[in-house]
Amino acid sequence: MDPSHILIWNVRGLNSPERRDAVRCIVDSSKIDVVCLQETKMSVITRQDVLSMLGNDFDNNFFFLSSSGASGGILIAWRNRLGVVDSSRIDNHCVSVRFNSGIGTAWWLTCVYGPQDN
Repeated sequence: MDPSHILIWNVRGLNSPERRDAVRCIVDSSKIDVVCLQETKMSVITRQDVLSMLGNDFDNNFFFLSSSGASGGILIAWRNRLGVVDSSRIDNHCVSVRFNSGIGTAWWLTCVYGPQDN
């Protein structure tokens, strides 16, 4: 996996159609394979949300951590061509997925987002 094909972004809320469109433009123009979005501020992320934000290549290939009220939230999504995600874990402040292409070494991606003290 080429690291340039992974996007990790603190989006500060995906309830706005403008922000979702901005994510879609970056993913489409950069041919990004794995997306990790932090601070989604969404309590639920549906398949339709992922399709509208990222496109058909990410269909049913995502995990998310719900926001806590109006803060937090993580989305990890990936293109079909990366192979199988054979393990995953969602904790209080992180989402982890294990990619296994079947032809190389399996690898983990963990995205972490936690509350900040003032």
